[in-house]
Amino acid sequence: MHPLAQLGQDEPPSCARHDNTLLPKKTVLSVENTFMGYVLRVNVLQIYNIKKRLSRGGRSETGKSQACSSEQDMLVRRTSLARSLYKPSCHSATSKKEQEYEADSVPQQEELCSDSISETAPVPLEKEQEESPNTISLILRPVPRDIPMGEAVSPALLSMKTEYDYYPLSTTEVKITVTSYSQQEYTCGNDYSLAYYNDNMQQWETLSADPVIEDVLWILQPEYPSGEQTIKLYTSEVPNRAGKYRIYKAFNRNTKTAYAEFELVNEAGAKRLRRQMDAAWNGETISSQNIYGSSIRGDSIFVDLINNSIHFQKLFRKEMLNYSAINYGAVRTPSPFTQKAYADTLQISMKTEKPVYPVGTESVNVILANRSLSQQNLYFGEYCFVARKQGEQWILLNDINTVNAVGILLKPDGDYRFKARLYPLFNENTSGQYRVYKEVELDGTNKKWYMVAEFKIE
Repeated sequence: MHPLAQLGQDEPPSCARHDNTLLPKKTVLSVENTFMGYVLRVNVLQIYNIKKRLSRGGRSETGKSQACSSEQDMLVRRTSLARSLYKPSCHSATSKKEQEYEADSVPQQEELCSDSISETAPVPLEKEQEESPNTISLILRPVPRDIPMGEAVSPALLSMKTEYDYYPLSTTEVKITVTSYSQQEYTCGNDYSLAYYNDNMQQWETLSADPVIEDVLWILQPEYPSGEQTIKLYTSEVPNRAGKYRIYKAFNRNTKTAYAEFELVNEAGAKRLRRQMDAAWNGETISSQNIYGSSIRGDSIFVDLINNSIHFQKLFRKEMLNYSAINYGAVRTPSPFTQKAYADTLQISMKTEKPVYPVGTESVNVILANRSLSQQNLYFGEYCFVARKQGEQWILLNDINTVNAVGILLKPDGDYRFKARLYPLFNENTSGQYRVYKEVELDGTNKKWYMVAEFKIE
């Protein structure tokens, strides 16, 4: 009789009759169906040695019957599953080799409820897993996904944008923002497709994407029109190449499609971007007036802004160049000027041309006079700066803090006129008191101090 035919009996197994009912340690199920013409094979159905499981907890003699009962209840359920899979036909037969295996396997089960169960040493779970021949290790690798074939949605209705338009080759993550401008509802998940434009082949080729997609439903409605997602670039699978990339997403059950495009650049590409930035440095936008210097090192571009706050950095990316490897330097926070300054000392004085100026004034004219009694020359540079009074402090305005290193000599009884720029576009020059500061020294001496000229904006 086939081993599973024995398990088909209605009487449940018990400790007293375990020799005829328990499955052997390994059983191969083979179901043949001559009408359908196929063979269903369940490769290995392994029931772990009950002796090993029971001994893990060091059960006493009094707990043997309960343990055996629970284990055999589990075997009854497994037997029912095996019975549902096994449907013997009139043409099936057990081979001689299987009959021999059946006969040899039955006595092995006599050890399951023997008196030596409690004497067996517990086996650690880790060791059992190492010894198990059926342990399977799953390694998930990124896989390319086909570009969605749904209808393209107009960017006026549904927009997909990357955080930056350009990235260096070392980039490993790109953030995208999806925004709906329509009254229609759009739905999608976290799944996406990534593609690179091959210039040689003149076509888009798919790249590896995240193998595990979080089961999240996006619902873009007028009340909640935006969503963000970070896309990983698997450079270990395919190294980054300079060129254009696209991130595709499918919407409304794959009936609609949108994408966000960006470009990866190498050092040559970074130089091209700097030339592109210089071409936009024309004074026609706020950002082109805010910038006063730039340099490049490798694939990074360094930019000097009069006001380099987060607000003006975002405006710069919008108006001039949206490149992730632009370095704006540390954001300057308003700081007070605390050094002592003089409006008139040693017969040297400084004042503005007018005492009051209107809001929005671009610059003020300043007069520095040398009436030194010692008839010494006054020596200074081009640089000056302006501060606004807040409470009891004088807070420095944003300005260009690098100037040409030019030495100016003011002879006795001479006047020097210059402009102090207020940069109203990059400072909150509201009504109040202001000061112009300039550092001076007597020629031929090491004595330096600050001159100051005070004025009002109303």
